[in-house]
Amino acid sequence: MEHRGAVSHPDYKEELEIIRSHVKSSQSASTSHQSTWETYPEIPTSRDLNPDWDSSEDLEMIHSLLPNDWERPFPGKDVYLETHYRLQREEAIAMLRYSVKKYREDPAMIDDDETCVYTKVFVQGYLLTRLGPMCRIQFSTERAGKRIRWVQTRRLTTGKLVAISTVEDGFRTICIPAVIADHPIRDLQQVPPTIPIFWRDTDHAIIDPTTQLVMLESKSGYFEAVRHCMVGLQHVVRTDTPFDKYLVSLDKSDSVAPYVQDNPRMNISSLIHHIPDSSTLTQDTVRQRLAEEREPLRNYQVLDGINDRISAFTNLDNSQLSAVHRILTKELSIIQGPPGTGKTFTSVQALQIILDSQQARGSNPVIVAAQTNHAVDQILSQLIKLGFNTVRLGGRTQNEEMKSYSMYNLRRRATLPRAQAAERDYKTFESARRKTIARFEEIAQSTFSEEYLNPQVLQEAGIITQNQLDSLLAEEGWASVHESDNILSQWLGDQRVEPPAIDAIDPDFDMQENDDAADFDVEDYNIDLDDCIADEDENNGRVDGKWVPTKYRWTGANPRQYTEADPILRNELAREDLWGVNKSYRGAMYQYWQRELLRLRQSTFRVELAANVRICKNLKVNRWHKDLRCMKMADIEIVGCTTTGLGKYRGLLAALKPRTMLIEEAAETKEAHILSALYPSLQQLILVGDHQQLAPSCDTPFLDEAPYYIRVSMFERLVKLHMPYTMLNMQRRMEPSLREVLSPFYPDLRDHPVVTQPDARPPVPGMAQPSFFFHHTWSEATDENLSKLNILEAEMIVGFVDYLMMNGVKATEITVLTFYRGQRKKILSEFRRMKHREPFRNVHTVDSYQGEENEIVILSLVRSNGPNGPHKAGFLRDSNRGVVAISRARRGFYIFGNMINLMGACEESRAMWGKVQGVFHGQNRFGHDGTLPITCQRHKRTTFIKHPNDWANHHGGCSQPCAGKLECGHDCGRLCHWVQHERLICQKPCERVLSCGHSCQRICGKDCKCTCAAFTGAYPNDEAWDDGTVASVPTAPFIGSDGRVGRPRLSRSQDWTRFDAQQDDARRQREYRQSAGAGLLNPLYAPSGNDRTTPDMPDSIVETFRQVRLNPHGRRDVGEGVVSETSRLPSPEGVESESLRSQNVLEEFPHVGNSGGAGQGVGAMISPSYNLSNTLSVQQQPAFIENRQFLPRISNAHNNGARNAHRIRAVENRPEWEDSSNIGGTHDDSSDAHHVIEAEEDVGDLIEL
Repeated sequence: MEHRGAVSHPDYKEELEIIRSHVKSSQSASTSHQSTWETYPEIPTSRDLNPDWDSSEDLEMIHSLLPNDWERPFPGKDVYLETHYRLQREEAIAMLRYSVKKYREDPAMIDDDETCVYTKVFVQGYLLTRLGPMCRIQFSTERAGKRIRWVQTRRLTTGKLVAISTVEDGFRTICIPAVIADHPIRDLQQVPPTIPIFWRDTDHAIIDPTTQLVMLESKSGYFEAVRHCMVGLQHVVRTDTPFDKYLVSLDKSDSVAPYVQDNPRMNISSLIHHIPDSSTLTQDTVRQRLAEEREPLRNYQVLDGINDRISAFTNLDNSQLSAVHRILTKELSIIQGPPGTGKTFTSVQALQIILDSQQARGSNPVIVAAQTNHAVDQILSQLIKLGFNTVRLGGRTQNEEMKSYSMYNLRRRATLPRAQAAERDYKTFESARRKTIARFEEIAQSTFSEEYLNPQVLQEAGIITQNQLDSLLAEEGWASVHESDNILSQWLGDQRVEPPAIDAIDPDFDMQENDDAADFDVEDYNIDLDDCIADEDENNGRVDGKWVPTKYRWTGANPRQYTEADPILRNELAREDLWGVNKSYRGAMYQYWQRELLRLRQSTFRVELAANVRICKNLKVNRWHKDLRCMKMADIEIVGCTTTGLGKYRGLLAALKPRTMLIEEAAETKEAHILSALYPSLQQLILVGDHQQLAPSCDTPFLDEAPYYIRVSMFERLVKLHMPYTMLNMQRRMEPSLREVLSPFYPDLRDHPVVTQPDARPPVPGMAQPSFFFHHTWSEATDENLSKLNILEAEMIVGFVDYLMMNGVKATEITVLTFYRGQRKKILSEFRRMKHREPFRNVHTVDSYQGEENEIVILSLVRSNGPNGPHKAGFLRDSNRGVVAISRARRGFYIFGNMINLMGACEESRAMWGKVQGVFHGQNRFGHDGTLPITCQRHKRTTFIKHPNDWANHHGGCSQPCAGKLECGHDCGRLCHWVQHERLICQKPCERVLSCGHSCQRICGKDCKCTCAAFTGAYPNDEAWDDGTVASVPTAPFIGSDGRVGRPRLSRSQDWTRFDAQQDDARRQREYRQSAGAGLLNPLYAPSGNDRTTPDMPDSIVETFRQVRLNPHGRRDVGEGVVSETSRLPSPEGVESESLRSQNVLEEFPHVGNSGGAGQGVGAMISPSYNLSNTLSVQQQPAFIENRQFLPRISNAHNNGARNAHRIRAVENRPEWEDSSNIGGTHDDSSDAHHVIEAEEDVGDLIEL
């Protein structure tokens, strides 16, 4: 019986030819600029990057772009394709061409905003891999002026295009294009850093390790993202497709796909999701009813539409059913999905029907692509859950689940017949590749010998004569050449030296480059290597191969730098008797021999490199053909990749002969990327997206403007030109009042019942309204990367998030969005300074958040130059970004920004944000007076927040005192809070008497402790354990003075609040007052009738606050006495060290209060810069210390190990406006705020106040 993976001979040849035509197409491309664009080479030429700016012909080449007149039909397919090809090519090379031009004019230039300059570039050798020969170069980043963080940087990313020249030439005549082959972090972090490159043309490969080069890289324009697209466009021009009439001529015929016309019956039973009013039915009855409803739909005629009766049994609304019908039937299906309307769900439902309707699994695979890896993985995950056989092309997905569906893993699981022609071809090509490697290695070893040059090799190369060789061998009676390996060592004598070391160590820069690497969208720069590496070569993303170094082990001394141009050296080179050469010239002669041998062999090196490239292309063809066999054997039904991958794997996908392709988020993809992927076999093209959200990106100036419009996607062009499409109109994400913000942009958008039902979207805790616009006029600032930030706006948002979390909102339910990376970094920095919480990381740029949602979204607009301007909008003028920003929230949406600035900046900004303001104003949710209303959940009191300082007095409630009691029976004594009392740690003194007779030295909410020997069992006369072992000594139980067992010592996982101490609290209080004398009281706390003393409480640190104002640049001006570049508290390190020392003293001497001078001794240890008055009497202490009303500190309920025995709270790295310990008290410019620092230990899932 024929094997399942077997293939007929004609099919084999056809598949192989399709793959070969794609892989080898660049070899036949012409390099002449008189040729048409269809034959341009894949990688730009030297002339493309370094034209003659005085040549009219070269200038005409540069200005050969065609206008992208997208608002009307194109005159023909050739013009349509050429327009987009030239735009893509210009985007790939324009900025690098500009960088080369700048370097030619100023060779001493340093890194700037457009260019990275790498000096001291030298070739180290070649790594011969199955991807092709990679040249490893070392380089210096001295022109950067900063240390580079290679772990997180856009520099030298895999696939980047670079330009290389010699230092002497400086790009005047030499300009060699190359492509970065890999980005090995380990190699880049060494000194000097190294990186592998692919030469554009091996005819220009550099071999000489002593040639100093210079390399230029443009900071914008990513070649890898467009190179495969350009090749794809050259293929599309050769064949007609069913979509030409729509894309070129704007035909509105809305034709049915040919294969659907031939067989219009499909299995649409998967549209039945539920039985109406099934709550009273048994499960068996429900299953039976579902089967009955699905059965007649298994062979359904789809051309006439989908029966309305299905609406009652499906989760799809009518607009989604209409979209599914369009996808199932039309050649070109365009589906617009506004925010929250379920675009991906609708796409998955349609694909499920297409695949369920096929005669056999895998008979017609569907291509699914999206702009980003994240979007691809999202839709593929849903298809995988439905049980479809799926493969994910591209090896850089971050989704762990998706990695098991990679081509690499499919390859490992598949077992192809060993007798297949593809397997035989692979062995043939691999054998040929190894032979080229052996020849290359042999040439390199004889040229760059680890010992000395072979005189016979020199004679055969014509560098020395036969007489000169004979003279060498005649001396000392050398018998033969084979025995003369060390003859040149004898001849050189003391003129033998090691090659001079290359000075490649960069200066030790104090400043580190901040490339916003943690913030930039890695999707555009995370391009995988060709997925054609043999299994044994894939080693955690590292490429392996045969390393062949090109380095001289020895050379000759030449202190006077003689060259063959010097007459004296020419005379010595012509001398017949080499032993008669003066020893002072022998080193220079040996250097000449080395140079000349390399010059003569350079062409041989390049021939072998070219042969290696050709064989590696054959291996790639073979690998793709074997991958194709693997897919067919595995009955693959879904092939997923990015839109870049559509071009990168075009040969493989074209040979697969798919007939349906779906592009998710199509409005975010450039038209050329979709156009280049129109394989000849396609009969259906499905575009799903929303042109009112994010548009394609382009960082090359002028290309996104008239007349080129490179950011206008195919989706947007067709929709705006009124091609037939279906719009989804029922949103299921936003609370209805939040959806109203979108109504000006989507007038037909309606609310699905799932968001209008009572309790469908619960109110935001602590807020009376689900949305609000907080208007302010605080000025913006600019960071070191020229990105915008707004300090006070960031602090206001951080305080608001903290307030929401104190009201019970989970951190995972809150997302902060901003348009600027500088603001994102600032907000994250402010969150890190909040020591009482785990770091909050849910802060994103708007561009990275398309397709995402969350319960509560807070939008930071940043841009503001005060009330009077000048008003500028920047990124906020882009309505596409604006629509994304205002449509991510489900329950709560809060905007912080300067509306005066947005209304006065420009017409685009006014059109976008004026509509938003109108909705908020109509809902009475716009803060005209610069306030944010928050509402206490317990007392329903509304407080208006105007400034970040105001958050200090609000901790989830209002200003009323809490009248409740803790579980231990003590009064809460705090301001209003929403946190439940059982989660609070009592701060009152522990009143229990321990077995040792002493009173507990800790607060009520912590484990009892005493440092005396009777309690610890550690006596001075105990024997020491010298053998390194640890004895396990049982601990005596905690027994009170009345003989009752007290609270046991609990582990971290236990909750001490389970111990019920309320019955004997009153009696223990009385006993404590009688046994603990006044000498045990901390002298910094005043005794009172309520007994609020704390025996081991550390000394309070009183902190002076200064008035804070904003300067015109948005930076803080702090009042006299506080000097800080970052506008923080003076010397926070001093606070921490002093507070730790004071805590250590108290622990070492727990009864320090017994001595009369204890108060002075402890007080003197506190830093005087914080105005600790250790001379105040007990009666002079501030009232807030007596009342002990401190700021709540919330611990992570799921991280018991987050607190340790000596962690300092409250003052470390706090902003100058945050009075984190003063709840009951207030402060102004003339009053001091006070912070209490307290050591603590783990006490379980509790909150300490």
